[in-house]
Amino acid sequence: MRTPAARTLADYGVIVRRSWWLIIGTVAAALAAGFAHTSLSEEVYESTSSILVLPTASDTAVAGARTAGQVNLDTEAQLVKSTEVALAAAEALGTKDPDDLVPRVSVTVPPNTAVLEITFRAGDPEAAQSGAVAFSEAYLEHRRSGATASIDRAIAAAAVALDGVKADVAAAEDELSRMDSGDDDRSGLESELDALRQEAEEFEAEIAELGAQQDAVSPGRVINQASVPRAPVSPKAMFNLAAALGLGLPLGLILAWARHRLARKVGYPTDLVERCELDVLASVPPAVKFQRREVFGAYSPGGRVFSQLRNVVASQLTHDQRVIVVAGVAPGPAASVVAANLATAMARAGDRATAVAANPSTTVGLPELFGTDSVPGLADVWSGRVDLAEAAHAAPRQPSLSVIGPGAAARAAGPTSEAAAETFSKLAEAGRFVVVDAPPLSCSADAQLLAGHADAVILAVQSGRDAIAETAAAALAMRQIDTPLLGAVLLPSALGPMNTVPLPSARRENPSPRKVSQDETPTDSLEPVEGEAEERAATTQVIPVVPAAVPSAESR
Repeated sequence: MRTPAARTLADYGVIVRRSWWLIIGTVAAALAAGFAHTSLSEEVYESTSSILVLPTASDTAVAGARTAGQVNLDTEAQLVKSTEVALAAAEALGTKDPDDLVPRVSVTVPPNTAVLEITFRAGDPEAAQSGAVAFSEAYLEHRRSGATASIDRAIAAAAVALDGVKADVAAAEDELSRMDSGDDDRSGLESELDALRQEAEEFEAEIAELGAQQDAVSPGRVINQASVPRAPVSPKAMFNLAAALGLGLPLGLILAWARHRLARKVGYPTDLVERCELDVLASVPPAVKFQRREVFGAYSPGGRVFSQLRNVVASQLTHDQRVIVVAGVAPGPAASVVAANLATAMARAGDRATAVAANPSTTVGLPELFGTDSVPGLADVWSGRVDLAEAAHAAPRQPSLSVIGPGAAARAAGPTSEAAAETFSKLAEAGRFVVVDAPPLSCSADAQLLAGHADAVILAVQSGRDAIAETAAAALAMRQIDTPLLGAVLLPSALGPMNTVPLPSARRENPSPRKVSQDETPTDSLEPVEGEAEERAATTQVIPVVPAAVPSAESR
């Protein structure tokens, strides 16, 4: 017996096939959500400028920095998004809210370079380019101001000192102009004046040198100018749809799996295997149509299924095992359809078979499917009114098949263990296979009683109608007796006229023939050949049975 651990790819295919509409619907909903997100999202453009950062006198190497060199590019990347740079960029862009600009700026440092890539995002291409240019220029100006701040302070200090020296020079010159040429202090004052003039020249040279240094400061330069973007970077339609598909498909599969595991009705053979622990002996495809209340033809699709079922059942029975009970799960025609077609398949294969109608609650009985009389039948035999030979009716066009109908009081006279054992024993002694149409297990224990005197049991299950819990309970009930449970036969949900009880007038009327295809035409529905009835009556062997004893009240 297969177990859930033996799941194959085909089993997963069944799950997908069962809920294909759910998977497709989930994927379609996800794609629609992705399309809606793409349509409703605002377009975003990006423009990038690249700046080569050069070292200045104010830069000092940082120990343990991620980037090598005198300039710490990680620090510079943070400076680009600083408040001072944002204020300068906002002034250049003519906006009053620098805080709104900072989240739209991103800075990256390509590996092993001294380059900062400044990217600005905006709702239109020109605004993106202007923002990238504004932040690049504001950063370079901020870096230039930081690098020249110390030089400016040195120039200012030298200028103050120069002004003091120039004042001393002016005072010395004024004092010298008031002295006579022969004054003794004149020579000393002239020497002091020369020293002051030399000092002033030195300060002027220092200021000039600092000015030259200030002019030579190069904090960096733009190596790639920001350009006008041609297409938006967001939303990305293909990415959004691919992401929606990537989310919708797994979600759809999960929902399909959950629906499969939570299904209450039997739908596919895998339900019988996984959740009811039943081997599937045969499965009639949903494409097979039940268009008339009769058995399948030998060469129809349904007939081929039951011919294979006959081979499987015969291979699992020994020579002395003859009695097969076919029981349904819920009230309906499933067991009758399986029993009738299995008995017909045995007769076609050359076996002598007897179909026994022990299911009075079915919508279509074996006598109707075979075209035989319902009375006298099994209930009449068990009540002692007739013997077994009188209750057996030969099936048209199947000389080796006999049918025992339910009888006149089928619903009032239920089976007894003694009567069932005696009936099955007499039929099996005649060298015949006995196929019993038993009542459904969900509303009667008669099937279990009949199965106790049989050699094999088959469950007839109708997809879309029989509940999984009831099917599992029926299988458990049959396993509690000694009779082997061979497995289940799965019928489609649509059984056509089999599911309805025809009116009495409709049963007597002979419907007009309908034109059908050759593969669909049941062999057993053909009109008998003239003289065939007499020949069949002459060749049909009478079942040698002994009249059944009337069961006593105590035995019942």
